[in-house]
Amino acid sequence: MAMTLVDWSARICAIADALSVPDGGFSIDPVGGSDVRRGYAVAVHPEHERVYERRVTSGDIHEYIAQVVDVLSLPGRVLGGWCDPSTGCVYLDVSVVTADRSEAMELALKTDQLAIFDFSAMASIPVSAPSAA
Repeated sequence: MAMTLVDWSARICAIADALSVPDGGFSIDPVGGSDVRRGYAVAVHPEHERVYERRVTSGDIHEYIAQVVDVLSLPGRVLGGWCDPSTGCVYLDVSVVTADRSEAMELALKTDQLAIFDFSAMASIPVSAPSAA
């Protein structure tokens, strides 16, 4: 069942609240509005990443969605956000979710991401350069 405008407005307020705590965040399927609950999320469109050095508002999130609506319509894309616990910066981005941690790390390295998100642990995993064999 599709979400109504009222549902989305309430959801966006909750999203803004989730980004107000260190390592807080979200990943939402833009088609039905459901939370992503499995796998590893990684931002794959750095050109659409927005970084805020302050708390984000619901207005910021509405504006961001309007700017990336075409990218969010691509197959497998999710709307994501994260509050970096080490800096307090808030990131809004378009992500993909994969079941494979190695694949997520590889994608993160290719797109210069700081971390991926592990839904089973409900925690960010810092991205590190691959070790030399």
